[in-house]
Amino acid sequence: MIKLACKIPDRIVMACSGGRDSMAALNFLVRGRRDVKVAYFNHNTDHGNQAEAFLEDFCGRQGLSYVTARYIHKENTKKPTEATWREARYEFLASFDIPVVTGHHLQDAVEWWIFTSLRGNPRLTPVIREDIPVIRPFLLTHPSDLHRQGSYPHIQDESNYTDAYSRNIIRNNILEHAERINPGLYTTIKNLYQ
Repeated sequence: MIKLACKIPDRIVMACSGGRDSMAALNFLVRGRRDVKVAYFNHNTDHGNQAEAFLEDFCGRQGLSYVTARYIHKENTKKPTEATWREARYEFLASFDIPVVTGHHLQDAVEWWIFTSLRGNPRLTPVIREDIPVIRPFLLTHPSDLHRQGSYPHIQDESNYTDAYSRNIIRNNILEHAERINPGLYTTIKNLYQ
């Protein structure tokens, strides 16, 4: 069952990666008859280019308004990191004058809590970002519930299966063991939002 962490306005931008989670969230929003514009930030990688082409084609066929931006790497600077991409992505999302919805769900909230706990400062993913108009209404919804209500086609980012990024190490290696230690881990995190 979809449990929303906040009210979703009727007119929104959906920050969409083309992945399974964001496409399921987009499906939910469109089925709810909201006025949805799809936004994609291309990290300027091979997958980024594939996802951009996928979303452009998908939105064109569905009659959805679509806007994109691309990460521009400055010469003589270090190779971009996840943090660099995140900053640039949120700068892009801050350019909209209506609320931006992301597809972050309960598993993302659990992973972030584990990540920040391991660094000594346990935190919850905010439902509403105060500095820019970003809302995360699906943070109380388990991904299986999000997917169960239906989805659009999606594109898979193969980098999700590598341990090159901290979030992947948590998702691919730690989360399963954390759930064995606390089978109610998702409920524990969900209750922290109450």
